[in-house]
Order: sequence, then structure tokens, then C-alpha cells
Amino acid sequence: MTPTTTTDVRSLVRPNILTLIPYSSARGEFKGNADILLDANESPFDNGHNRYPEPLSTDIRMALAEIKNIDPDQIFIGNGSDEIVDQVTRIFCNPGKDSVVALPPTFGMYKVAAGINDAEFRAVNLLPDFSIPVSELKSSWDETSKILWLCSPNNPSGNLMEADVVEDLIRSFPGIVVLDEAYIDFVPEASFLPRIDEFPNLIITQTLSKGWGMAGVRLGAAYASKFIVTMLRAIKMPYNINVLTQGVALAALKQPEVMRERVAILISERKRLERELPKFPFVDHIFPSVTNFLLVRFVDSDKVYRHLLENGIVVRNQSYQPNAKNCLRITAGLPEENDRLLEALRVL
Repeated sequence: MTPTTTTDVRSLVRPNILTLIPYSSARGEFKGNADILLDANESPFDNGHNRYPEPLSTDIRMALAEIKNIDPDQIFIGNGSDEIVDQVTRIFCNPGKDSVVALPPTFGMYKVAAGINDAEFRAVNLLPDFSIPVSELKSSWDETSKILWLCSPNNPSGNLMEADVVEDLIRSFPGIVVLDEAYIDFVPEASFLPRIDEFPNLIITQTLSKGWGMAGVRLGAAYASKFIVTMLRAIKMPYNINVLTQGVALAALKQPEVMRERVAILISERKRLERELPKFPFVDHIFPSVTNFLLVRFVDSDKVYRHLLENGIVVRNQSYQPNAKNCLRITAGLPEENDRLLEALRVL
């Protein structure tokens, strides 16, 4: 099947967004160098953050471009992936008319963003092994379906979606496919980013929250065609990434070896939990994971959850999610934290 063309992608954008004139900030208009800045009504007293931040997070984009081997003009920086999820929904979904499709159990912000933007949310549950029900999924979309949300590795199940299935869906979906790769740093060889130019309708989102260990910074990235990135820039707030975030994120990106070392530790700890947890009789099943967490089905998840809380340990209860009854999501912590988890379970 022929991939969606750039022209087709333009036709998916809401008409008012396509013709929108973005806000022009003082820092965006001035491109040169100057010793005295009297253009933006800022305070002149230098305290390290008295000036507005660079509006396009250029230094961060350049750093990511080098790490990811991609054109910096194909990168959009968001205030966490949450901002990107909302902006993509706003760009492509006409309120009260269009729909989005997702595969629960998955990241909850897809549904929240649809609700905020008055788009219909169509849920096609993953199969019991958390694989994609391709035929059912394809029958769920129609001419109103503007966005397909795919999460791989998936949260909360931890599994990687089959690459050939993902490619087929990107090529066959009539709208925009957003591939959420928040956990891709734990399995970088599976990323679709090297193939981004093959698919004009594909947006890949990644984050510094997981493998990079910077959830508190709130910085996410979207990788897409230059046209889609232009649309994302058109509707963003003028200074969506503050000075402090840009500085801390840039410092981390200059040390990718630190991230890789920590990812290796977390993978090792996840594998340790995979070995130890089945020894407990109240553990019913551990779902395969390529991330820094495990989805574990217990005989009685509520009992385990309460017991861990009583021991000062909090995990995520996923029992309300489709095909996740009696399941808890357990993040791999530091070795000593995982020791405490296992010790607490031994006295349950």
C-alpha cells in the first residue's frame, strides 16, 4: 500500500490551524547577537534566568539531532510528552467531528486529550497477551479517524509491538499515526526513528523522563516531517520550555553514556525481579517486558497492594484496565529498593 503523501497530511490539518499565523515573540524575531537587549521588556538584572528562553529549544534539538542522527528541523520539543499529545490532537481533530483510536490498556493521556479537544475516543482493547488485534482495529476506523495512538513498548504491559504489524498500520491508517516510544531507551534497536522519512503520516514521540531519568524536568520530543513540526511550532506557547529545563536537559544530553549505564542497571534489576517474583505462590503471571517495569498478575492484587503500602512501598494498581485484572505494575528501582520489595513480599 502506498504511504500517505505530504499533500494528504496537509489535508488532515484543521483549516484554521493550517492558516494560523503563530505568535511572534521578541526572542523569535531577533536572530543576531547583541550586547544590550531592550526588546522584550525583561528585567536587566542578571540572575541567570532573567531573560526569556530560546523559543525553539534549538540547543536541545541540535543535541538530540546528533544523538538520534536526524535533521533538527524534524524535531519538536514539548513540555513533556503530554503537551505533544494535546497539540497533535488539536492540530488534526475538528472538535465534535473527528475521532482518535487507541489500544487500551495504554497511556491514559490519549483519552484525556481527546476529551479536552472534543474528539471521539475509540478504544480497541489489546488481546490478552497485549498484542494488537489487527482486523478489529482496522474495522474501527473511518473517514473521521484522524489519529491512531500506538505505544511501543507499551505502558502498562511492557511489551514491544511487532514491527511488521506497526508498519502495516502506519501504511494503512488514513490519518496520523503517533508511535509513542517513551520507553525506547531500554530497547533502542527497536525504534522506528531511523525510518521516519518513509512515513509522512508518522509522528514518533520520546521523552527524557524514563531512560534519561529526568521526569521532573518535563521534556518530551516529537520527531516527524518538517511540515508536521512546523504545525506543532505554530500552536505552541511562545516559551513552552523554560530556561531551567533547557539548561538541565542540555547538560544531561551531553552525557549519553551516563544514561546508558543507568539503563543497563535498571534492565538488570528488572530481570532480577523477573527471576525472583515467580517464587512467591501468590504471583500468578509475569508479562514479558523490555522496559524498566513489570506488569505482574497476582492471585489477589488488592491484598498485595495494601501489604506493600503498609511497608512503605507503592506500586501502580492496573486492575481496572482491560485484560489486567489483579495486575500491579512494578517499576524496577535501585537494587536496595528492590531488596526491600522482595523482603516485604516474603512476609506476606
